[in-house]
Amino acid sequence: MELTGDQGAETILRALARRASGLSGADIERLVREARQVARRERRPLSWDDLTRRLGSLKPPLPENLRWRAAVHEAGHAVAGMVLGLGEIVLVTIDAPDGGMVVYEETPAEETEEHLNARLVAHLAGRAAEEVILGSCSAGSGGDHRSDLAAATQLALNMETAFGFGADKPLLHLNSGKHEAALVYRRDIAERVNRRLESAYGEAREIVREHGQTVERLASLLSCRRFLERQELERLCEGLRSASHFRKMSDR
Repeated sequence: MELTGDQGAETILRALARRASGLSGADIERLVREARQVARRERRPLSWDDLTRRLGSLKPPLPENLRWRAAVHEAGHAVAGMVLGLGEIVLVTIDAPDGGMVVYEETPAEETEEHLNARLVAHLAGRAAEEVILGSCSAGSGGDHRSDLAAATQLALNMETAFGFGADKPLLHLNSGKHEAALVYRRDIAERVNRRLESAYGEAREIVREHGQTVERLASLLSCRRFLERQELERLCEGLRSASHFRKMSDR
């Protein structure tokens, strides 16, 4: 590959890395291999444009209305994560191959019930932002096991059946690899899990209403630029850090 200097190469690599957020190492290896095959067939060196085109082919551009909804959704996740103090956000994007995503810098945390409740709120804040700001919710929060609703439900279920935070028999540990059936066959467990989710969703809506201007500001930039990184997020969300707190939903 031909480079245009260290600064130019760094800019291109950062752009490619943002577009590739969410891909596995195997996905990236396959993408590079396919791009190299195209260049070889055309008897020329592999270029940055080859990689950009391959990444672009994984996800066609969204129409404006879907881009705005995706931006509102991811901005809701980001603002809730900051308000709840869940860690440093290094990237928010609506341009990842599998859709939008918020990337945190991994830091150790005390896995208390309070902290896990905050994570539940953050999982559901994208849907809450759609409801509060757009007046409706899309199916984007649901879907497969990687979706927001799946992640929130699994976490709430673990809290009730495996993590020792259940309202009934908290010391009783169900097999964490096989207890999903409890949601179908144990109405009492399903109801407790749903109460956790409903409480977290109410908290998420409250955060979006309280910080609606910030959510919309982030969403406007995301819709235009497709991504925001750490330094700009900190500047745009100045003041949220000082308001960071864990809300004790379990006491409500």
